[in-house]
Amino acid sequence: MARPVQLAPGSLALVLSRLEAPKAAGVAEEPGGHAVFRAFRRANARCFWNSRLARAASRLAFQGWLRRGVLLVHAPPASLQVLRDAWGRRALRPPRGFRIRAVGDVFPVQMNPIAQSQFIPLAEVLCGAISDMNAAQTVVTQESLLEHLMKHYPGIAIPSQDILYTTLGTLIKERKIYHTGEGYFIVTPQTYFITNTTPQDSKRVHANESHVIPARITYLDTEPGI
Repeated sequence: MARPVQLAPGSLALVLSRLEAPKAAGVAEEPGGHAVFRAFRRANARCFWNSRLARAASRLAFQGWLRRGVLLVHAPPASLQVLRDAWGRRALRPPRGFRIRAVGDVFPVQMNPIAQSQFIPLAEVLCGAISDMNAAQTVVTQESLLEHLMKHYPGIAIPSQDILYTTLGTLIKERKIYHTGEGYFIVTPQTYFITNTTPQDSKRVHANESHVIPARITYLDTEPGI
């Protein structure tokens, strides 16, 4: 089992609140975490009368931004202590447009990594590859699909022609992909199926890409760019 990983070690949390309510939606956007961090660092780095605080602020690094206005910052231990002292003396300056409601140490968050198996389902890989090729407007044939796998999935064993043929046929039956004269495509919520089958002709074979699929199925894809 993988060892636990400590996240955000040696960090301070600054709980902020805006001085004014944000304007109506569409007029002004809420500043992102990086913008708030830069404003905070700039405000304290300009405290030229307090060289220790200015120097400590210049060494700050952005650690994270939590909803409801919590800014996480990281710095060498000595610099963090300067910020603690400045807050205690009410000398720590807030980022413009905010006030600092609280400052405190953040205990490291422990993450237990989830192990991955070395087995990658071929069907999942093929669907992902076909989706990527569709998005790139690359014609997906069995040959181009194999080339894509060799180029973009170097860690997997390239399937044989028979295995590829069988897996693609299964994906078509499961209506996860479909095939037209222009190649293979991913079935999306915008893909319509018009089916008219009879017991006598419930199966047929496509020329060139000869997969067994339900007969008389029409695929109409309205997805832009497909």
